[in-house]
Amino acid sequence: MWHVDRQAGALQELGAVVFLDRAFLSLFLVGFGGWAIGMRNLIIYELDADYSRYLASLGAPSRLIRKYAYRNALLPQLTGLALSLGVIVTGALVTEIVFSYPGLGYLSYNAIINQDYFLLQGIFLFVVLGVLLANFIIDIVYVIVDPRVRVGMEGS
Repeated sequence: MWHVDRQAGALQELGAVVFLDRAFLSLFLVGFGGWAIGMRNLIIYELDADYSRYLASLGAPSRLIRKYAYRNALLPQLTGLALSLGVIVTGALVTEIVFSYPGLGYLSYNAIINQDYFLLQGIFLFVVLGVLLANFIIDIVYVIVDPRVRVGMEGS
């Protein structure tokens, strides 16, 4: 009898993982569409920039030009990723309601309904600290992605 309960618990945990994957997938697909359109527009802008045309006039391969354009277009996208963390955490209210997922969006909604201002302050503090941490991590990633930042750090 104990073995059957153990298997049912494992199946229930597996169902929870699939359930969370669907909630994550619904949030990811909405964000990915906006990111893809933004990246496309930034790539088009970078490929039309003066340095891209100059490289093309020097006879540089188009693969090299696209590489530079991609790296320069990636920087604003990384900043947008860090700044959108707060929106992802608290803006997922509809997804949390649809999937009955007890997240921060639903918790803040209940805090507003119940006029629990201390809980709202705690949620905002958590979100702000998360965005600050994400911006700090993105600043470290900037050093890896953009060589101009490394040169600026050395003082040259």
